[in-house]
Amino acid sequence: MPFIEEEKLAKLYKEIDDERNASSYFRTLYQSTKKKIAYVNVYAVGFYLLLPTVIVLGILFLSDAPPIDQSQEQPLIEATDATVNIQEEHDVLDIKSLMQDTRIFSVQIAASRDESWLLFSENFINFRVHEVGELNAYSIGSFATEDEANVFRDKIIDMGIKDAWVVAYEDGERIILHK
Repeated sequence: MPFIEEEKLAKLYKEIDDERNASSYFRTLYQSTKKKIAYVNVYAVGFYLLLPTVIVLGILFLSDAPPIDQSQEQPLIEATDATVNIQEEHDVLDIKSLMQDTRIFSVQIAASRDESWLLFSENFINFRVHEVGELNAYSIGSFATEDEANVFRDKIIDMGIKDAWVVAYEDGERIILHK
C-alpha cells in the first residue's frame, strides 16, 4: 500500500469537502433559480391572458355606441337598406348632372363585340361603354385633366393592359381628341 503523507491526506480531504460544499451550493442555487423561472412563467402567462381581456373590456366600456337591442334589429336593417338605396340613387343622379357640362377624360382599355362586358351596374359611373361601329369601347376612370388620365393609363399599362389610351367625354358623349 502506498504511503501518503498526513498533510497531503488532509489537503485531499479538504478538497473533497470543498467539492461537496460547492456541489450542494450549486444544487440549491439551481433549485432556487428553477423556482424563480417557474414563477416568472406563471406570471407571464397570467399577464398575457389578462392583457387582451383588459383591452377588450376597456374598449367596450369606453365606446360611445349604444347597446344593440336584438329584438328590433331586423326592421331597422330593412329601413336602413331602403334609405341607402334612395340615397345612392340621388348621389348617382347628382354626379351625372354635375358631369353634364364638363369634359371628362377616361382611359379606354378594350373594344370588343362581346356583350358579357355589359353586365355591370348603370350606376357605376367610372366604367363606361360607348358604341364605336360594331364594337363596344370600354373605358374606366373619370379625370378632370388629360394629364391625370395619362398617369392612370401608365399605371394600367404597367399592370399588363398594353392597349390602353386616353379618351374624352363631353355631355356624356365621346369626343375625338386631336393633338
